[in-house]
Amino acid sequence: MARRGARGLGGPDAVPGLRALVALCALKAGEVGYPLDVIRLGINEGINSSVVVLDGDRLRYAVQEERLRRVKNYMGFPTEAVRRALADLGLSPRDVGRVCLSNLVSYEFDKDSFLAEYEKRARTPFERLQHADQEDLPGIARRWLRRDPGAELTRAKTAGERYCQRHLGALGLGDTPQVRRDHHLLHAAAAYFGCRADHERETLVLTLDGGGDQECSAVYRAQRGRLELLARTPQGNSLGNVYSTLTHHLGFTPHEHEYKLMGLAAYSDGSHTGAVESLLASYLDLDPQNPLRFKRKVPEPTWKLGRRYRRELERVRFDNAAAGLQRFCEDLLVRWVRACVRETGIGDVVCAGGVFMNVKANKLIAELPEVERFDVFPSCGDETLPFGGVWLDRAEEDPERGAALGLDTIYLGPRAEADLQDALAELPAGVEVRQLSDPAEEIAELLARGTIVARCCGPMEFGARALGNRSILADPSAPGVVHWLNKAIKRRDFWMPFAPILRREDAGELLRVPDSLPERISPYMMHTFETAPARREELAAAVHAYDKTARAQVVGREDNPPLHAILSAFKARTGRGALLNTSFNLHGYPIVTGTRDALEVLTSSGLTHLVVGDRLFVRVEEQGSA
Repeated sequence: MARRGARGLGGPDAVPGLRALVALCALKAGEVGYPLDVIRLGINEGINSSVVVLDGDRLRYAVQEERLRRVKNYMGFPTEAVRRALADLGLSPRDVGRVCLSNLVSYEFDKDSFLAEYEKRARTPFERLQHADQEDLPGIARRWLRRDPGAELTRAKTAGERYCQRHLGALGLGDTPQVRRDHHLLHAAAAYFGCRADHERETLVLTLDGGGDQECSAVYRAQRGRLELLARTPQGNSLGNVYSTLTHHLGFTPHEHEYKLMGLAAYSDGSHTGAVESLLASYLDLDPQNPLRFKRKVPEPTWKLGRRYRRELERVRFDNAAAGLQRFCEDLLVRWVRACVRETGIGDVVCAGGVFMNVKANKLIAELPEVERFDVFPSCGDETLPFGGVWLDRAEEDPERGAALGLDTIYLGPRAEADLQDALAELPAGVEVRQLSDPAEEIAELLARGTIVARCCGPMEFGARALGNRSILADPSAPGVVHWLNKAIKRRDFWMPFAPILRREDAGELLRVPDSLPERISPYMMHTFETAPARREELAAAVHAYDKTARAQVVGREDNPPLHAILSAFKARTGRGALLNTSFNLHGYPIVTGTRDALEVLTSSGLTHLVVGDRLFVRVEEQGSA
């Protein structure tokens, strides 16, 4: 395969005009000669804000702000996450040697104002004037008459610095050395250090999202801890925008409900799917001058496609729109990956960025014959930017240490038992508690009898997916379990499937696993699989009802020993090697963090059994004593 030469380097040149900003941050950080074994605090200060702590080479902590504020997909500075991370690790702000921010330019916004932009962008200029109150009119006029991208970027940089410094100062970190790096470079660093197979081997790193630091995708060649930028796509040419704006057009919440369209797509009868797919293909394609890039085919940037959808998809049924969108996404993404492999000659592919949360598209990439190895960083939206930030900061200062960096586990959050004693002292009426002598065996026994069990144990998993430590578990072969879960707690849309969790040693019997996936297969639920027809009944409630695929979590003993033990004990009793796994939360709220959160969900839903550590809580008013 032919190899394409480098088209530039990562760093300050990724966004024109930002070299001075990066130089200023580097000067403030005292970049030359600071100690290597400092504690690095990675901060995502934007969408799905989060914090990661790297101590030398070791990841010690990671948590999203949403879990602590109890606001799903929280947007804003992660002040509570910083405080909780330092407190749980027994650190003070003075112990932090380096703050790694996740964007060259930070923006201050909240979830409501961010989502309101989708409404504004879908309106015509006349409609925007109709919706503007008197105070808005001067601002609208100024924006139309004095549009200066350079000046706007300068103002944004200044405002972003003030925003971050205000919060860091309040946290006692105002004088801590800080560094900023490009948004897509950090996505790439997370994918490379977190998913690479071999430090010495060339790896192709792909990033793709709605946009960050004026880009929406990037292609890197990586080896021995260094990332070389080959191509980047300017913001406004984004597949992520195409998906999120259509998500909004169909009445769902962008940056949250895209997965619902992916799940709905399989139900379309296909009667109008091709027309929708062709329409979207007339908006965006690969750049004919460079297939490693995307290029829009319409005048307006892709984040403004809402107006086109109103005109051109007005009479299209929502399931056909979802199916056309998903097929367009899959086709374009597969063609892009193929082009990147062909042009670079590298078949070892790792990915990050929000578009790769689309597990159905990931499945097609994993099945490509030219892809030798494929993996996606877990929960690869902006919440995982700080992983890339702390790893890259460590590796750039000492490239020889790059081999030691990597993701051994995603269970890096607060421990469930941290507030157990306080919760026991405030035990709600109607709830009894007893100690388990052998949690794995006793949980498996409950599951084998058809009981649905919520599990809140050990360190919390990071990211969008519940991975067993903050999960609701059930026997997927039990009749009526989907109906019961939706009625009692989940309230999912009727077309949305649940997911299975199974042991690695059972994966080959239950799933069709592509050869390109790593030996650990899918420990973080970033891949979807065909299921084995002969064993499908064992997974009945945890597969897609229409296409019979499964977004499986595959657990090795070393990934999560207590969870693996539950699966083993369940199989010993039933002969079935999989459980249904769904996130432990009330509809519309984040996944639970600790015992108090877990008890609140227990008493506010139809759940009857909850395990926290080695304690079993039972709602006696419905279930009787355990």
